[in-house]
Amino acid sequence: MRLQILVENTSMGEFTGEHGLSVYVEHAGKKYLIDTGATGLYSENAKKLDVDLSEIDAAFLSHAHYDHSGGYNEFFAANGKVKVYLQSAAKIKQYFKIAGPIKKYIGIPEGILERYVDRFEYVDGYKDMGDGVYILPHTTPGLSKRGQHAHMYGMINGKPVVDDFAHEQTVVFEEEDGLYCFNSCSHGGVDNIIEEVKQVFPNKPIKAFIGGFHMMGTLGVKTCSFSEEEVKQVASK
Repeated sequence: MRLQILVENTSMGEFTGEHGLSVYVEHAGKKYLIDTGATGLYSENAKKLDVDLSEIDAAFLSHAHYDHSGGYNEFFAANGKVKVYLQSAAKIKQYFKIAGPIKKYIGIPEGILERYVDRFEYVDGYKDMGDGVYILPHTTPGLSKRGQHAHMYGMINGKPVVDDFAHEQTVVFEEEDGLYCFNSCSHGGVDNIIEEVKQVFPNKPIKAFIGGFHMMGTLGVKTCSFSEEEVKQVASK
């Protein structure tokens, strides 16, 4: 397996970062793209890394937020053939509640799903992609509590509904030595996600979990400061 971060929230040398994430993966002779960051910046970094987006065999959207879906114009311009796999719940527009009725749109950039309707493949839950690649949905109950703590909402029929992160998915690559799991923000909880993977693959070791943990606000914690006990509790999973 080859793993290459195309963009994330730090810059290094000639590689510019932004708020968001895009990951390139080579596995079992095929090439995959997970997310596209907030803009087309990932595609510029890809060129510097000799990653050819036209050669991608399949793409995934981890969840329906702008900072992971903002670069699809560039991707579809470079690659005119492959599908982007995402959960059906990703059609729901996502918002962040700032204060009272004031809200901020944080979903997939307006018009993208409609403009490229033939390029998005919606998945309802679990999907075996073949070649040791799997899409796993959330199966943990009560995730709307995390959405409430994080002040995240979806808009359904004009009414705000607390986000239960049904639009979030984990992409699992099975290598000879075990499983490599990608969930770009882990809004549903990295501890929950690991348990979800274990339920599907009870006899397979998890070798790596790649992505952001986004613990702030989801556990009732309002700052980025976590006690040593809290960190150990999550790490023990």
